[in-house]
Amino acid sequence: MNVSTRPIPNSVPKAHQFSVKFHSDDEPFYIELNNTLTTLRSLKRRIEVMYHYKYARQIKIDKLAYSESYIDLASDHVGGYNDAPRKYDWHELKNDEDVEEMFNCIEIDPKFPR
Repeated sequence: MNVSTRPIPNSVPKAHQFSVKFHSDDEPFYIELNNTLTTLRSLKRRIEVMYHYKYARQIKIDKLAYSESYIDLASDHVGGYNDAPRKYDWHELKNDEDVEEMFNCIEIDPKFPR
């Protein structure tokens, strides 16, 4: 079994929809990734292969980052949670632990708007 797609103990494999934005493209590329991708190399490779499959163009990913959205509830908003402005933090994926952290953030609150 490939180490990059091994099952995570005590975790059911789940697919998550991502929109991948490249610096050179205006339109995001939508892809479904499984939380069994546990290495940065396997994640980059999966995106490269799926992009090639869809657009018949080869790409090489050097850096990969994701955005995490949150709401500052300490601020005073009339409408509360639904009216509060959303803020975004970019997190560069530098190693395999960052990939695991990304999927953990998604699985904590899977219903946040993307």
